[in-house]
Amino acid sequence: MLKSKPVFAAILALFLSACTGGLTTRSAPLEELPDLIVGIKSTRSATWHVEDVRVHVPDSLTVSEANLYIPKADIVWREDRHGDRRRQVSDIVDLAVSQAVLGLNGSSPVYLDVTLKRFHALSQKARATVGGMHTIVFDVAIHDSSTNLALVEPFEVDVNLKAFGGQKAIDAELRGQTQKARITQAITSIMRQHLGT
Repeated sequence: MLKSKPVFAAILALFLSACTGGLTTRSAPLEELPDLIVGIKSTRSATWHVEDVRVHVPDSLTVSEANLYIPKADIVWREDRHGDRRRQVSDIVDLAVSQAVLGLNGSSPVYLDVTLKRFHALSQKARATVGGMHTIVFDVAIHDSSTNLALVEPFEVDVNLKAFGGQKAIDAELRGQTQKARITQAITSIMRQHLGT
């Protein structure tokens, strides 16, 4: 029976890595992320100055605290203390997108509406064993601050980042690469690709 545990772990790791679609970022160092993602760049973005980033987490999104390998919910986040998970993930996305727009220093004031659709990090069980994928999905709409008119078609942003488990997770945390740090940097990098910053 003991010999089957490594086989089970390998099968589970494959399942976890296959449970999300789209482009993954492998387990590459974070500084390599921009080279792995091709985004939608707006030719007008160079004229924009972002006055505000507004992150919306719809009440319809489900939250799970279940300690399963893959909890069935829209929001799975455990690195912060138990509390308002919607607020916690909103703060992460807000910081990441705000960092991404720092390069937009044009004269036209705009604001970004970001609507979260999924924020799936690891449960304690997956983090302690096989790892998996961080999957964050959100829609972005960009509006003129004066008129509130949409300046581009809203677009979806998908972040699929290899999530460490077991000893790799421990080693990453010792280097300061917490789940929050890695997810924040991944979102920032992908948004920079989308915006051309």
